[in-house]
Amino acid sequence: MMEKMSETARVRLRPLTESDFPGYQRLLTLPAVAAANGSPTDADPAQVKRWLAADRQSPFAFAIEDKATRRFMGTILFYQHTGDAGEPSPAEYDLGYFLDPIDWGQGIMPEALVGSLQLVRQASQRPQIVWATCYLSNHRSARVLEKLGFQIVLDHFVGPSITGEPVSPQALYRLNLQPAEK
Repeated sequence: MMEKMSETARVRLRPLTESDFPGYQRLLTLPAVAAANGSPTDADPAQVKRWLAADRQSPFAFAIEDKATRRFMGTILFYQHTGDAGEPSPAEYDLGYFLDPIDWGQGIMPEALVGSLQLVRQASQRPQIVWATCYLSNHRSARVLEKLGFQIVLDHFVGPSITGEPVSPQALYRLNLQPAEK
């Protein structure tokens, strides 16, 4: 059976729950977080509840908590990747994450991602591929991905927008994830 929780030196990863809504909403509507992930800062609570419900349906949806205080710090999400024909790929995921800006620049996200990737590795007996995108202007996120071994596949593309507004150029990253050794 796959572990659903993990602890690192500073954070605890656990399943994302409905009770995370207040922290989830607060973070997603902060201008710095919204700008980093292309979401509106004025999303109404009903829309944010729909986002949370959809995120919780992801194969792996983690809340990041401060290990000492249990404060909700952010999320890490592994969405099922779909191929060019729209079919789900069972061994591929699209990575999404966000972190409270007060925790930026402290190495929290790389630490939490290492823990989450370990849980994903433990859940499968075969190699997996993790995809991630980030805006070219989001240098912090690019450094996080590169630090964890993600490789740039496409260094400049314009993807879809949540808001329908024009989107900033992004980079596409890939990580080949080998199964955990038994």
